Amino acid sequence: MSRMLSQIGVLLCALCGLLSIGDYSRSAVAAEPSRALPEVAEELYVEEPVPMSPVECGRCHTHYSSLKQDGGRHRFACQECHEQFHNYNPLKNNYAELMPKCGSCHGEPHGPLQTACAECHADPHAPQRAPAIEQLEAICADCHGGPADKMVKFPSAHAEQDCATCHHDQHGYIPTCFECHDGHHPTQELATCANCHQNVHMPLEIPLHAESDARTCADCHGQVHAKWTNTPSKHGEVGCGTCHESHGAIPACQECHPAPHSPQQLKMFPNCLDCHMDVHDLPVK
Repeated sequence: MSRMLSQIGVLLCALCGLLSIGDYSRSAVAAEPSRALPEVAEELYVEEPVPMSPVECGRCHTHYSSLKQDGGRHRFACQECHEQFHNYNPLKNNYAELMPKCGSCHGEPHGPLQTACAECHADPHAPQRAPAIEQLEAICADCHGGPADKMVKFPSAHAEQDCATCHHDQHGYIPTCFECHDGHHPTQELATCANCHQNVHMPLEIPLHAESDARTCADCHGQVHAKWTNTPSKHGEVGCGTCHESHGAIPACQECHPAPHSPQQLKMFPNCLDCHMDVHDLPVK
């Protein structure tokens, strides 16, 4: 019995020791002094903050370079679109709520059919950098109905190409003729292409005039051009466009020569070419 009481006493002593250690630890923590707050500096908060300039925003936000290079009409103060700054909270998932909406300023610039702005204008800070991606090829005619109609009504090799074949890289890109075509003669200047091919979506509709460069015609009509160049007749003094007012048009002789011979002779020879065998090299002897 005495031995059991002795063991109980040892256990009680041990328990008291543990309790005293816990009390000491708690008192030690409670006694630790709190961190002193900095002194109040009211002068730091006297002025109202001045809105940051785009250059200052650009120190952290790389969108500045996109706006500088391809911003187009979006090159204005950041605060015009972004009314709240640094308020994004991943716990609240409020990104979409904070970001400005395209429709707030633009409405529906491409009509009710094309309202998914970000599918083409992936970066609103570079709105002019809209690539000619696959989804655009199927909807070009939604906005560009005029060119599409011309390609259908006036078939040509151009009509056999996809829009992105010429307007590649990005939306709005306009290639030069020489990207695909060589000049009609070695010294032809690029600017002269539009003298004949006035509309690239109907390139075979070619109006000509008296000043049209005959060297251009020679690229396809070499034999005719050679005869016309060397003929001693007065037709050699007349430019191709004087008679051929549009590409492929063949005028009647009577359009320029209404009655060059007597009625009897014209009745006997109604076809001028029976005698004047080649209009590009008329017999003059």
